[in-house]
Amino acid sequence: MRASLLLVEDNEDIREGLLTLLESERYEVSAFATAEEGLARLEARRFDLVITDYMLPGESGGWMVEQATKAGCLEGTRVLMITAHPRVVPPPGVRILHKPLEIDLFLRAVEEELAARRPPEARTG
Repeated sequence: MRASLLLVEDNEDIREGLLTLLESERYEVSAFATAEEGLARLEARRFDLVITDYMLPGESGGWMVEQATKAGCLEGTRVLMITAHPRVVPPPGVRILHKPLEIDLFLRAVEEELAARRPPEARTG
């Protein structure tokens, strides 16, 4: 079964590039441009991993994570936040990666976050 990812990134070039990269790694990816769209999708279904930019038009990725957590939409879901801002403090339990992203490090972080959400008996290595 393929892991399901929610990708929220307002920059169309970055969003499309990450979507293509993640789909080439065999992930099922739903991609959106705003925190409000991402939150609506989280309210509609569960994902294995949320990848969100911090700075988005309208509300921030941090706001989306906070609202989704309050609504119980992130139970069992890991969050990876990406940002170009050096002083962003992520919400508790959220891993942060800084732009520009190094592809190998980004893919490793995705796999590590997915592995961390699996029950111990399902982990390998």
